[in-house]
Amino acid sequence: MNSSNINKNMNICKLFCSIIENIFITITIRRNLKHTPVYSDTHLTTLFNFYTALLHDTITISHVLSAMYRVDTKGLHRSTSLLKNLFLINTMRLVKIKYRFAFIVILLTLITFLISFNFIPTGFKHRTIIESNSPQPVTVTEKKHIFFLKTHKCASSTVQNILMRFGHMENLDFLLPTMHNYIGNPIHFNTSMVSNKYTTLDGKFDMFVHHTRYSQEVKSVMRSGTIYVTILREPAALFQSLYSFYHFDKKYKCNLTEFITNRLSNKTSANHIKRYNNKLGINQMNWDLGMVTNDFEKIDMINKHINMIERDFDFVMIFEYLDASLVLLAHVMQWPLEKMAYLPLNSRKNTDKQILSNDDVDRLLKVNMADNMLYKRFLLKFKKMVSKYGIEKLKSEIKRLMAINQEILEMCVQSMANNGYAGTISYKLKANTNAICKYITMNELKYTSYLREIQYERQKKYNELDKLMNN
Repeated sequence: MNSSNINKNMNICKLFCSIIENIFITITIRRNLKHTPVYSDTHLTTLFNFYTALLHDTITISHVLSAMYRVDTKGLHRSTSLLKNLFLINTMRLVKIKYRFAFIVILLTLITFLISFNFIPTGFKHRTIIESNSPQPVTVTEKKHIFFLKTHKCASSTVQNILMRFGHMENLDFLLPTMHNYIGNPIHFNTSMVSNKYTTLDGKFDMFVHHTRYSQEVKSVMRSGTIYVTILREPAALFQSLYSFYHFDKKYKCNLTEFITNRLSNKTSANHIKRYNNKLGINQMNWDLGMVTNDFEKIDMINKHINMIERDFDFVMIFEYLDASLVLLAHVMQWPLEKMAYLPLNSRKNTDKQILSNDDVDRLLKVNMADNMLYKRFLLKFKKMVSKYGIEKLKSEIKRLMAINQEILEMCVQSMANNGYAGTISYKLKANTNAICKYITMNELKYTSYLREIQYERQKKYNELDKLMNN
């Protein structure tokens, strides 16, 4: 065999190897694609390119073989003998030599097609040879442990309802008050306040969302990974709301303007005014957060307390930016925004508020100095968090939250009235509404009682089982 014929035979083998290689690559691609519900443009383009290469090789080998047939019949016979020995010994005997080349091409293409679409099983194990440029889904784990320090008159009842609904639907363990809706206050929280009737197997809790007076002892009853959250409000507006909502005018025998003029002449006299019900009054937010009254006038002690709150709390919401705060809370907790849906609870119309002069507002801010310092510190932190999250993204999410709330309002509520306690909004539900409507409008006391029943029955079953095993 001369060198020319050897080169021709080698070219034939190389081209057939290219065909076989493309067959196996195509098989692997198709087996990878069968794990994908919808073929992407990238997948289809890749597959098309391999089929094009296969077609190119088959056409090329046809041209080469045809040329060899015309130029050197003996070389052709030797080439086809080589192919016959390698691939289709028995079959090629049945076909005339001049049609063998077309037969090989058609047969290989048919086999490729059948294998590609899984008509012929290959038994190959799945192996990824293509890296997809499409983003892979990221598993997000919702955080389910939260301590919410419920501050007075800061929309905390609305936030509390959101958290209670989440915990209720997730079957989480709440630290619940034995009665009513307070756990401590005016006494700082301590573990002796935890009721045995509503405890848990390990004595730890997923959620603490009721009024208390903060102490770091809270950490000893919360589960690992708990997120600590509270909400603040501009202090002058907060005190005005307290005065109206809790009817301070009846206790102090004067309206708010007269109270500011006569009772709040200076910080010292203001801080010595007895707190309403021993827990409501000047610097209310710092009081709820555990600060003692004697420190309200001491700048260094105020800063020390604020620094402690900054260390202990993961996120501080701002009343004036409630929707933005809820979007950010969803981000912190890794909850879908739908979980933040709400209808305002324990809220009143703005028309009920007394208009104060600038001098009255300034005086309120001076006597509420500790609260004013607290609010300014965390308002600045809130602005930084908004900036980090992205203002345009936040606006878009606020719009979406408002749409969710409007949809729930239209789905659930037949009418609203201001006939709740102190003229707060109440809701009349439409007939045959679902559970979402029921719980999103349920007031704090009723919802708390319902959760107590659930956890009492749960604890009762635990105790019965323990009794069985101990006898």
